[in-house]
Amino acid sequence: MGAAWQGGAAIVKRAGGFRLIGGKRLSTLPGERSNMSEPEASPEFKLPASRLPVVFGLLIFGFGIAAGFLLAFSQAGLEDSAALIVSVFLGAILVLSIIGVVLFVFRGILMRRAFGVVEAQMESFAGPLADIAQGAADRDPTGTIQAGRNLLQLSFARYAWLSARRWIIASLTGLIAAMAALAGTALLFKQNQHLEDQLRALEVQNQRISDQSALLATQVELAEAARNAEIAVEITNIAALLGEALDRKAARDAAEGAPAHENPWAGMVPVLDPVTDIDQSLRMRIVAASRAAKPYRFLEPLYRAYDDNDKIRVAMQRRTDLFGSNPGLAAAMSTGQDVAEQSLIARPASPERAQLLLTLVQSGLRDTESLSYYGLDLSFAAAEDLTFTAVSLENAMLSYAAFDRSAILEGRFGGAQLENASFASAWLRDTTFASLPGEEARGPYRAEGEVYPTFMAGTSFADAFIQRSIFDNIQAIAVQFDGATLMGARFDGAALPGATFRNAVLFDVSFDGAALNSVDFDGAYVARPDFINMLAERAAPGTFRPDRYEIDEVPMGEVAAALATRAVFSPDDLADMAGGFTAWRIRRVEDF
Repeated sequence: MGAAWQGGAAIVKRAGGFRLIGGKRLSTLPGERSNMSEPEASPEFKLPASRLPVVFGLLIFGFGIAAGFLLAFSQAGLEDSAALIVSVFLGAILVLSIIGVVLFVFRGILMRRAFGVVEAQMESFAGPLADIAQGAADRDPTGTIQAGRNLLQLSFARYAWLSARRWIIASLTGLIAAMAALAGTALLFKQNQHLEDQLRALEVQNQRISDQSALLATQVELAEAARNAEIAVEITNIAALLGEALDRKAARDAAEGAPAHENPWAGMVPVLDPVTDIDQSLRMRIVAASRAAKPYRFLEPLYRAYDDNDKIRVAMQRRTDLFGSNPGLAAAMSTGQDVAEQSLIARPASPERAQLLLTLVQSGLRDTESLSYYGLDLSFAAAEDLTFTAVSLENAMLSYAAFDRSAILEGRFGGAQLENASFASAWLRDTTFASLPGEEARGPYRAEGEVYPTFMAGTSFADAFIQRSIFDNIQAIAVQFDGATLMGARFDGAALPGATFRNAVLFDVSFDGAALNSVDFDGAYVARPDFINMLAERAAPGTFRPDRYEIDEVPMGEVAAALATRAVFSPDDLADMAGGFTAWRIRRVEDF
């Protein structure tokens, strides 16, 4: 056995192998067993080196997609920072390209300094491998170790160069892919933004189309108004013919020796007999004019010359500084619309028919039955803010007519068609709406055994002041008396299913035999504490349920504050009517 020293370590040669005497074992001799047990290495997952560039590129590509979605859903303005993002990506690509060029140009110097070799091509591995084989054959450990060192240096140099090259290529590929992914996401976000802008533009367009449609509808209605305005000329001609009839009647009365009135103004009140004082041609001309005038929607007037409340509202616009402490007053004194945005009225109406009715009344034709018999149509008549005294509109067609804020004294509406007509805030005194027996009918409607019912389904008397008026035997489904003041009204035998008297003042009101199915008296003020029991006793059997209501005592001042607009009474006046300073208010406790 011989020994040799290399690098301070003794090598003992034996047949079949060699050993480092310095304590570090190079190999185990044949037949020799190691007296030290080496721990078993646990299996580890190792990713092949060939897959590293692909994985790295996918990671960067995924980063680009994630960044793109993050920017897209966070509503970041990509179009504002697109130049910065592209500059960052291009800068990274440029840096990696420069690093790649530097490594390629100076790879020899870098490998010589790092690994002691200049080239690490595959053919360079043949020399060290041959030296290892030759050293093993010659049993030259020094040459073998040196050859192994050279082989390791070549291997490390080769691996370093391949890894650097793959990293650069993978980085460039990943950055380009990430930039492409981010660009696609940015374009998608830009497309979505354009779609949102387009949707907003479509909404604006649809709104303008709606406005245009509304303006076209307004134009059509105003064109109808212009057409109906031509009928005003015909109404003027009718007024002239009625004036001639008055002149003929005055001349005839003078020829017959009629006594002169002591008051010269009494003779100025015209009175015409519709049967004897006008001829059939004028009668048919009046009927034709009423038929030619059609209802339409016109612009809602901003100012009402005959509405006292409206005139006060306009006057108070000069002192809007007083509204700050009273929001309710500010709302009451506001028109609710601007002149530039003046809208059409809610439902069609016919001012021409109202003008025709006023012309007839002022000309002395207060009995319209003969005209109604030939077809006089006063439905939809816009007879607001007018005064009618001793006018008989029995059997008249008045559906959807509007008498809002009008004063109707000693009027007769028996047998009329008043469905959905409106008497809101009107003053009615000594007026009858009772269904008309044929024996009491006037003109051509007189007939034995006939009954002409008054139809008032949906008619509104909201905030109306009604005195000594009769509603006997009317057919009034869902008629409305909300906020009205009724004093001396009579509803005997009336059919009032679904009617409402919410917050109404009911003094000396009779419902004997009336059908009160689902009638709502919630909030109504009455003058007697047994009003609910009285209704249960006197109403039509089985039509009124008293268990739905309770009644509470209230001061008369509260009743005075709840009166209709036209009803001007002090608490003392109400106390005289009710026989005391105490009233009662009905409260509904069950639903229908």
